[in-house]
Amino acid sequence: MILFGGIQLVTIHKTKIEKAYDTAKMKAKQIHHPVLLSIVEEVDAVDPLSFYYGGSSFIGERFLWKDRDHTISLVGLGAAHIMSANDINDRFFTVEKEWKRLIEESVIVTGEEWTGTGPLLFGGFSFDPLNDIGEEWEQFSNGTFQLPMFMLTKPGKTNYLTMNFICHPEESEESLFHDLFRIKEELLQNAGMPIIPEQPRWLQNKDMKPQEWKDSVQNVVNRLKQGEMDKVVLARKCEVAFDTKVSSDFVLDNLWKQQPDSFVFSFEREESCFIGATPERLVKKTGDGVLSTCLAGSIARGDTLENDEKLGTELLEDEKNRYEHQLVVESIHEALAPYCESLTIPSSPQLMKLKDIQHLYTPVTGQACKHTSLLELVGKLHPTPALGGVPRDKALHVIREEEEMDRGLYAGPVGWVDAYGNGEYAVALRSGLLQGDKAYLYAGCGIVADSEPESEFKETQMKFRPMLRALGGKVHD
Repeated sequence: MILFGGIQLVTIHKTKIEKAYDTAKMKAKQIHHPVLLSIVEEVDAVDPLSFYYGGSSFIGERFLWKDRDHTISLVGLGAAHIMSANDINDRFFTVEKEWKRLIEESVIVTGEEWTGTGPLLFGGFSFDPLNDIGEEWEQFSNGTFQLPMFMLTKPGKTNYLTMNFICHPEESEESLFHDLFRIKEELLQNAGMPIIPEQPRWLQNKDMKPQEWKDSVQNVVNRLKQGEMDKVVLARKCEVAFDTKVSSDFVLDNLWKQQPDSFVFSFEREESCFIGATPERLVKKTGDGVLSTCLAGSIARGDTLENDEKLGTELLEDEKNRYEHQLVVESIHEALAPYCESLTIPSSPQLMKLKDIQHLYTPVTGQACKHTSLLELVGKLHPTPALGGVPRDKALHVIREEEEMDRGLYAGPVGWVDAYGNGEYAVALRSGLLQGDKAYLYAGCGIVADSEPESEFKETQMKFRPMLRALGGKVHD
């Protein structure tokens, strides 16, 4: 924590915050609408996982995000405000409109406009808002976003703590506002205490309707051979049962250690938690800079360096996977081009090697046009052919017919946007939903005309591995 070196300076610091509170309160009364007060300060080093665990009094209102490039970690505790994306026709615009209104009327106390600090909206959109919401996904609906009450931002070695407080026009909230500072100190103290998350006992895991899924793959292949579509992504589900309630703490601890080169996220809503470690970036925006990822085409890792390189070469030369990958490259280029002054896309893919799997990978970089927002880009990109298919609308229609389940937030955009327009969204793969004593895991693969049901089924088994391992299961080759 920054020390200002004397009582007088601390008093001035508090007075500045008190004045900001009075300003926000007065503003709320003038516009007859709640006003957000956001306070940012630099603090001593805090471990993100410890901050998450130490916020146990906020269970059901916690989130964590770590990007795959190790440039930023975010932990949110408590919900100062919740937004829901229930407008199925233009949910991205609806969320952005409400977010912009909240930011335009807010009062922010900060040293500088540090990326990922101050008011920040974290959450995710469901994969398909036109699908019926599954019972297990009701607490997330078609998209849920949280403005945290307390947030740790860790860009590199620096640490910032943000406190967000909603001032209402008529209510007297001064005592609640002062409670924030007491709770903040408790959270920072708790983060310094070692906590080892408890692991529940694994009872069983089972694939949900495996033969029906293989039959669906064959149905789709038959339609693809007739030329109806180029590609359809089919996903399936497996269920893991435990002897007691599953906490996100131990799953997150495992993901953090086991998947260092992936986006790691956890998002709690009441009794549910959406959690995972995905390799795939949808889009990142920093200032006017835009970064997206084409990730499609997969093969296993080898058990030796020689075998691993052989498999990687096989993937790079495989006609089916290269075709599937090129569909994604073309789609992302088409989606981003109207919103970017420039785009740079390599002519051929490279390999992205993860713990259990390697993918064909092509980065896309660009310069956004003026007034182009992150959420606008998210809306244009989702779903990419890597998650839906080509052409998009026909593929989504087939997915609704054949999958017979609600993906919920799986394969949807999950991530964050700050008050300054910076942020990042990943595609929520390698993920699952924790609920009570069960975990529901999801995995999918791209189906093209020469796909084989058994081979695609084995690919989904491989994609279940990161979450099965994080849940404490033994994963065999």
